[in-house]
Amino acid sequence: MNLKFDNPKHEALVNNYEAWCKKFNKKGIDNATDILVTMDALKAADTLFDVPHSFRPHPLTAEYKGYFGIDVTSKHRAIFKPNHDGDPEFRIDNYKTIKSIIIIEIFKDYHKKK
Repeated sequence: MNLKFDNPKHEALVNNYEAWCKKFNKKGIDNATDILVTMDALKAADTLFDVPHSFRPHPLTAEYKGYFGIDVTSKHRAIFKPNHDGDPEFRIDNYKTIKSIIIIEIFKDYHKKK
């Protein structure tokens, strides 16, 4: 799948494991590896349909309506939206037509109350 990033800082981190570790590993928990495994699963898939079910790709609601989440950890998700510009086959309800995405958040717990 084609991945783009909404935040240039996230894109800069993609190939810098040490920077991932510094930013996301907290209290001895290796979140950086979980994030990289999740990003690799998205990159390796041809479409959202091909992402392994263990990552639980799912549509979001409320403030994230039109976006999707994928499990990074039991609490944290990567959040993305389909990048369907110019794709006449795209249908938001058909995971096989989602071939390109824009990553909005790479490690977010959207379950937390503000």
